[in-house]
Amino acid sequence: MRFARVASCVVCLAFAGAALSGCNALTSKDKNAPLIPAANAPIADVPIPAGFTMTSDSTSKVVPGNQIRFVDHRYKGEEDVLPIVKFYRDLMPENKWNLVDQNQSRGTEVTLHYTKNNEDCYVMITPGSFGMSYIRIKIDPMGRDAAK
Repeated sequence: MRFARVASCVVCLAFAGAALSGCNALTSKDKNAPLIPAANAPIADVPIPAGFTMTSDSTSKVVPGNQIRFVDHRYKGEEDVLPIVKFYRDLMPENKWNLVDQNQSRGTEVTLHYTKNNEDCYVMITPGSFGMSYIRIKIDPMGRDAAK
């Protein structure tokens, strides 16, 4: 009888330990793992990291007939700035965007400027508080100064 009690305590402790370590494994992420694109990005040729959500102040418009796009999308998610920069530097060329320049302004915001056909695309990545980061995607006809 005593053996059965000890055995059941050991089994309970083993399950508790497995459950706790399983929860930690699910909530912690590998900081060195590359970000992956979301399955259904709102802009077909501009990827968004999985886990980022569009904010309500996002806008977009396509002019009928000539397909000119005006996009100003904003996203938020839990990731550091540098992996997001790497994500865009790696994936935008796969969508035929050409990097024009990269700069860091306002202390911590990183801006990536791309061109494709007759469009400018600015990807602005800003760190927030509590591990949040913000991404702003602006697409405008080339020469319209979309960075504003």
